[in-house]
Amino acid sequence: MPDTYDVIICGAGAGGGYLAGEIAANGTVLLLDAGPHIGAGEAMAPGIGSPSRRKFSTQINLGKYIPDSKTSGGQGNAFFAYPIYMDQSNPVFSAVQREPRVVGGGTFLNVGAWVRPRTVDFDGFAEETGVKGWSKQDFEPFFQQCEKTQFVHRTPRENWNPGSIAYEKAANRLGIKMYETSTNKFHCIFCGHRLDAGMPCKYDSLMGTAQTQIPKAIAAGATVLDNATVVKVEITNNKATGVTYVRNGVTTTATARKLVVVAAGAIGTPAILFSSGVWDKNKNVGQYLRAHPGIAMDALVPEPPAGGRWNTDRGYQWNCYHYPLDEKGQPVDVIIHASAGFPAATPWVAAQVGFFGQAYKDLMRRYPQRVGAFHFQLKPSIYGRVMGGVEKPIINYPVATVDGVLEPKILSDFTASIRTSARIFKEMGAIDMYPNPNLSTALFNQTITQLVTTAGALHPQGTCRAGASRTNSVVDTNCMSFDVDNLMCCDASVIPNHISSNPNSMIMAIGARAGAFVRSSILNTPSKNISTDEVAQ
Repeated sequence: MPDTYDVIICGAGAGGGYLAGEIAANGTVLLLDAGPHIGAGEAMAPGIGSPSRRKFSTQINLGKYIPDSKTSGGQGNAFFAYPIYMDQSNPVFSAVQREPRVVGGGTFLNVGAWVRPRTVDFDGFAEETGVKGWSKQDFEPFFQQCEKTQFVHRTPRENWNPGSIAYEKAANRLGIKMYETSTNKFHCIFCGHRLDAGMPCKYDSLMGTAQTQIPKAIAAGATVLDNATVVKVEITNNKATGVTYVRNGVTTTATARKLVVVAAGAIGTPAILFSSGVWDKNKNVGQYLRAHPGIAMDALVPEPPAGGRWNTDRGYQWNCYHYPLDEKGQPVDVIIHASAGFPAATPWVAAQVGFFGQAYKDLMRRYPQRVGAFHFQLKPSIYGRVMGGVEKPIINYPVATVDGVLEPKILSDFTASIRTSARIFKEMGAIDMYPNPNLSTALFNQTITQLVTTAGALHPQGTCRAGASRTNSVVDTNCMSFDVDNLMCCDASVIPNHISSNPNSMIMAIGARAGAFVRSSILNTPSKNISTDEVAQ
């Protein structure tokens, strides 16, 4: 195996995995990932699944895929686990931030909800960091490209979860505007196997980079090394020249002739740059962490007519979404996804029965009156920070104040969004709900604060953000480092400011845009690409 490549990419998730598929036909590429490459070499069969991926999915859904937990500090082989400090009133308490550790990254096990950022988000990029070339119009062709490669579409209503249909109808009766959720699934059989987020698809229907762009890169000649933990980027004379990584206990340094790309996510990328000495050159590394605090809401609703059920045990759940208004009719920065099965809202139950198998199915069928919705607060007025190198990164994301209550904007927005969902659930005939906005103010505030501060920083972004200057950013408009030549970041860390959507679509669009730049300006080659259709054939 050669140890010199044109491009080395550290991280095979939404950004790095997508980028690899865009450039592998134009130069030699090494793609490294700290996690396993499940089903490597096995045929992709959407709607059927490969033997290895079916086995992996079953094991991880049952919480049994931790073959090396004794030696990895409880991290197992599928997730990283980092301490995150979220409550300023209790500075010694840390929750656990789980980040994917598998080839495909978050795209291998995310919800599969494809929601683009809003126009206000793109306007906010320039306002926050002065970055140019990041307008909605600039990114439009890259979103369209990704939506083709990832088979993005809307789920036919006959396959919607009945709870989603009832939620949408109730919202419409109340005059609340709903939107259909697009999804990047292909040949989905709507088995109800996965709880939509945090779980891989057993049947290869979730179109992540492990199913699309990475096979495309391999077909073009890229080398993919799994279970390869990056130690640092090698920097000589202020130029990125290679990467040192550990695989199977062996430390190796690979040389990059033209480019090193760090694409380990909004937590992993600043950690690698810390270990590589880039933070010494630019103190913005790890700063400006943005995220989406999340709350799951659970309602007890009478059974549908004619002995039906809400079918939380079967079918895709996040079929529609909406943006709530406050009591004055003003929009708040929350997106509400409907519907959601109650294990999402009651994780202590899910922890005991898993999200798959007979025990899970039996539990869903035992409580057919349960239905839910998931709330993401999209634009907190705070920043967090990632500190430390690859061996022990620490995250600070102070969503709760020294008084032990959520910071005012998060609290206000969630109060409005929970009241909005409560109105919809009541219109559906709900008997009770959790969290319940009719609680006393003190108890309600305490409840949602506890939910948020134990959930981690969902959808982290912005820790190596793109901008016009190194005074407030880490990379330029093309995601190239201001401080080290031949060094690029390509993942959620470069997003200049928080976005009003799940980040999946934005990160892949960043990867597509970076691919066009690397082909033309780094590899200096015409666009020679292998299509996803050719890989499938």
